[in-house]
Amino acid sequence: MTMFKFLLPVSFLLLSIGPALADQGGLTFDNAWTPEAPPGRMMAGFMEIHNTGPDTVAIVDGRANGFGHVELHNTTMEDGVMRMRRIEALSIAPGQTLVLEPGGLHLMLIEPQRSFRDGDQIELVLTDSDGREYSLSSEVRPRRR
Repeated sequence: MTMFKFLLPVSFLLLSIGPALADQGGLTFDNAWTPEAPPGRMMAGFMEIHNTGPDTVAIVDGRANGFGHVELHNTTMEDGVMRMRRIEALSIAPGQTLVLEPGGLHLMLIEPQRSFRDGDQIELVLTDSDGREYSLSSEVRPRRR
């Protein structure tokens, strides 16, 4: 009976801090995916980033297992031509969801060190302007044709 009296409060404590640990400082990530690319070619990263915290968060850097480096990019239409440009930050206001998608904001995974196939997981770490790191997995999916 004494073990039960000890474990019950400890269980409640662990359950209460679980969501805080998963929250990652106000940002949550959903539907992270990366389309397959031919061997040796850079890849793109897409996802939804939700800011559930009270402050604006700016993602300024990233890294990914199996890649030399990660850049933040935006695709825009200029004079009838699609252009992809590197950007300095992805800013997510409190309560906002930022969608990284084909033809818009996205991550560029550059200098692949191996080939990735449908079903593989790419481990990403995104860094905000305060130096906080956010870890997530991106699933490799077949490229849409």
